[in-house]
Amino acid sequence: MNAMTVADPCLNHPATAPDPAASAYDALKAVQRSMGLQRLRLGALLCVLEDSGEWAGRTDGSSFRRFLVEEGIEPKAASQYMRVARVFVLQLQLPVAELRRIGHASMRVLASAADIATPANVDRIIDLVATLPRPEALDALKDLVPAERREIPNVFLPDPALRPVGKILDAVGNLTFEQKAALYRNLGKTAQPMSL
Repeated sequence: MNAMTVADPCLNHPATAPDPAASAYDALKAVQRSMGLQRLRLGALLCVLEDSGEWAGRTDGSSFRRFLVEEGIEPKAASQYMRVARVFVLQLQLPVAELRRIGHASMRVLASAADIATPANVDRIIDLVATLPRPEALDALKDLVPAERREIPNVFLPDPALRPVGKILDAVGNLTFEQKAALYRNLGKTAQPMSL
């Protein structure tokens, strides 16, 4: 059997493998694991910057949200990364091997898992998140919600009717004061200057 050469399209490093498709798939999975770990790392770093206040003065941003925007980081994604990293990296201090196991999961699954993770159930959560597809993982995580929190409707599923409201609020948060004033005038409200 002749070995075929497959070039990594990003790195231009030739790789020799008996089965180029299997090699490409293995490389794909490695990249996904690495990206997942980097999302958690980014979240942890952003938590440290926000908690310490070290973000201030690094850009012209007057708020942490504006700092994120100026750094090219989408605030909603950053919020999710931080929420997950705060639990799994900073509070529970999972080892890197465990973070790699869960890093590939969707952020929705990880955020749901972070909402209920405790030192007592984290091993079970890691197993669920690392092995189950997204729909099954979300269902299994719902079963781990403590009884006192089960009364709360839609712990994991936000009301679809509220999604447009969230999008509007995100958009309004990115407007300048003058743009907000024009919007509020059109809505019959008055814009309030931000306090310093």
